[in-house]
Amino acid sequence: MTFGGFSQEVLAFLTELGSKNKVFLDANRKTYESEVAEPAKAFVEAMGEALADTISPEITAIPKTNGSISPINNDVRFSKDAPPYKDHLLFRFWEGPEKKAAPTLFVRLSEESVGFASGTQIKSLDRWRELVDNETTGGSLTSAIAGVAKGRKLDIDGQGLKRVPSPYLEDHPRAELLKYKALQVRWPESTPAIIHKPGFVDWCVKRLVAVSPIHRWLVERQP
Repeated sequence: MTFGGFSQEVLAFLTELGSKNKVFLDANRKTYESEVAEPAKAFVEAMGEALADTISPEITAIPKTNGSISPINNDVRFSKDAPPYKDHLLFRFWEGPEKKAAPTLFVRLSEESVGFASGTQIKSLDRWRELVDNETTGGSLTSAIAGVAKGRKLDIDGQGLKRVPSPYLEDHPRAELLKYKALQVRWPESTPAIIHKPGFVDWCVKRLVAVSPIHRWLVERQP
C-alpha cells in the first residue's frame, strides 16, 4: 500500500476513540482497519525507506502492531484510570538487535499535534554515568541536545533520582543527566495540513534528522 496521507476523518476518529470503549471499537472495526490501521502500515513502510536513506540503513521499521506501530489499546494494568484506547498513533523506529533497549526514534500522531523523540532505555547505569561524566562524551551529548533545542521547547524525560548519585558532586556540569535511568528527548508540533498528503513522510523525516545527533550518540555508545 502506498502512503497517501492520513485523512481528517482518521484524525477525528482517533480523538473520538480515546473516549470510547470496546463496544464502540467493535462496531467500527472495519473503519478502524481500513482508515487507521492500513494507512499506518503504509506510513511505516515509507518512513522506513526514508530513514534508511537519511539517517541509517540499520534502522528497523516493521509495519505491524507491536512492530513499529504501538497497540491502540492502553495497558490499564499499570494505570487503572486510563481509558481503554489511545487517542493517537505512536510509531517507533529503532536501531539495534533488542527493540526494548535499542536507541529509538518516535513519531506520535494525533489530531492536535505530531510529536518527535529520540531515546533509549539505559542498560548499564554505571556506563551511562561514566559517559556523562567524561568531558568528551558527556560534552558531545549536551551539545547534541543543545543543537536540537534551537527553536524548540524540548521535554527531556527519564530522570529517576532526586539527587546526583555518588561519587559525583551536586554541582557537576551535567548533574541532571547523571540522575537519569532512561533518556527521551522530545517535542510536539501542531499537526500540519501536509499530514493529508504523501509529503507528510518527508516532513516527519526532516524532524527526525534534526534529532538524529542524539540518536547517533546513543547508537555509537550503547549505554
